[in-house]
Amino acid sequence: MLMPMTVPQGGYNQEFRQHPGFPGGYIYSHTGDDYTAYMADIYPQLPDRVSFSSHDLPSDLQKDEPGTNDVPQTAVIHPYPGSPPPGMPWRITLLAGRKTIDCLLIARILIVQPVTDADGAATAWSSGLIERHTETTLLAGGTLQELVGDQGDRYALVASFAGAELPPPPPGYRYESRKLDQDFTLVCRQLAHILITDGYNFQRYERGDTAD
Repeated sequence: MLMPMTVPQGGYNQEFRQHPGFPGGYIYSHTGDDYTAYMADIYPQLPDRVSFSSHDLPSDLQKDEPGTNDVPQTAVIHPYPGSPPPGMPWRITLLAGRKTIDCLLIARILIVQPVTDADGAATAWSSGLIERHTETTLLAGGTLQELVGDQGDRYALVASFAGAELPPPPPGYRYESRKLDQDFTLVCRQLAHILITDGYNFQRYERGDTAD
């Protein structure tokens, strides 16, 4: 039976991804609770690519670097809520030296496209649609950083990484923030709408009058 995976505060989420341009753009994940030990002992020994063929293909999975999320949170990552194509495994086991890790099929990248300004020029932002089932809990005592659209839609910051500078918001959005006096949980059961820029990932939790 395929069971959900958890990411505790201070843990990691190791992903292997197909290129978004490849039809499907599927994502596998392995999670754990000790980021420092994982990066020292396991990550360097994992393959950079995972292929289901004897030669390189566009469908090969590429290893991501987990990074350290600066947003205080925990997460539950469920198995992929859709139906993968025939022959695609739900779980893969990878060698890391003499150790192994299991990676679960969790998501599919449906759309990633640049956000443009009024003149049609690309901005620092992209919008995306990801098929996945996740529960992300932003912890009490932290700050809820939001992108709020002119049409009323709201996106919460769910991931940020050290060293990245937050750019001006996308056209039609503004920043808002508030202190969390209790845990704040974002539940995505099928489709996650995201706004991303270098080092930052915002997920929609309230839909306004904007069209999907």
